Amino acid sequence: MTNKQSNGEQQEWLSGITVFLIRDCQLAYLDTLRNLLDHHGFNVLYGVPIEGGQQQALAQWIIDDEQAPGKYSSGGYLPVFLLVVQDVHPLTEKQISSDAPEKVNNLRVPIIKAAFSATVHQGESKEELLSPIHCSRDAGQALEYLNTLVPKQAGEIRAVALSNEAAFRTPYPVLADLSKEVCRAKVELVDFHGTEAICKTFRPGRERYLEREVKARELGASLPEVSRLLEVGPHYLVFERYANCMERILSPRAPFSRHGLLPIWTIERVRAVILHYRRLGYECIDLNPQDLIYDPCQGLKIIDFEFLQPGPNGIKTLKGNYAWYEVPSLFTGDLPLSARHSSYRQRWFPYTGLPRTLCLSELPRPLLAMVRSVALVPLTLDGLRRVSWRHIQRFVRN
Repeated sequence: MTNKQSNGEQQEWLSGITVFLIRDCQLAYLDTLRNLLDHHGFNVLYGVPIEGGQQQALAQWIIDDEQAPGKYSSGGYLPVFLLVVQDVHPLTEKQISSDAPEKVNNLRVPIIKAAFSATVHQGESKEELLSPIHCSRDAGQALEYLNTLVPKQAGEIRAVALSNEAAFRTPYPVLADLSKEVCRAKVELVDFHGTEAICKTFRPGRERYLEREVKARELGASLPEVSRLLEVGPHYLVFERYANCMERILSPRAPFSRHGLLPIWTIERVRAVILHYRRLGYECIDLNPQDLIYDPCQGLKIIDFEFLQPGPNGIKTLKGNYAWYEVPSLFTGDLPLSARHSSYRQRWFPYTGLPRTLCLSELPRPLLAMVRSVALVPLTLDGLRRVSWRHIQRFVRN
């Protein structure tokens, strides 16, 4: 093995490492940055203030790197805090734009920078605004930052990073990757002792989401809609695999709509599941139609309970439930970024075709079917807004 190969293998752990430098006037937003990093799946490995003697030299270093002379000419923009973070599942390196020669190893990093800048500079003019943070672009630059800024801690940071990577390895042979954003966990089709199953491996530090999935199965053991666990590991869960034939049962479908409506019987079952957990003092936060699948043999299944959390005790009504209503501002648990702003109208109505009020109690199915036939009109209009005039003309011609 050549020295070049050996060095490459020794530095593989750096592929998910990013060093963030927070500028002085934005230090008050450090908690905001930490929350963004947590939501997008990063682990903070190390954080430390940058000493005064280092600030000027580091500021010049950043000026040279950003090729933006003069940005640090006035006080208040010196880098004053360092964060070393890890993404155990970085997005593939890609050219940011045809005009920018700079590349990044992890496309989540520009997303973090943009979201943080939007928060910090909310309401301000975007012209010539200084980015509130600077960060390393790739593994080589991250190593340079570590060796220069925190050389004594580099070995400890590397050990923690390698431990995180090991914890995130899939415990069974992977047959297919079914993951989406992988902010909290990756989802894969695996060979589970000769049988196909679904393995959900959680990022380090996200064990609370795993625990909620397990708790949901314990509390919902009597519900046929709750998907079944085959194995519980320290960082992973293995689920029974189901065939997903949801598209077959979504009907009727409004013109120009992306999908049909849920059968009324499935809405009744979703009602029963939400109410079951509410009576036990839990809320199905973030439950949405994408969490439903239909197996021709096993029936309707709900596959995601990561945000199942305690709510008011002993509630016996669906009114106010956290899946169909806005989560109260006093709630202090985990929420996806969309939860505070989502609504029944946005997430559920396109699949139910029913006003929320009619989903709160048992009503005759013929009545609900009649209401849904009227709902096809607004659903069609919503669909029209999403398609171009050319598509509409093509539809009329055909």
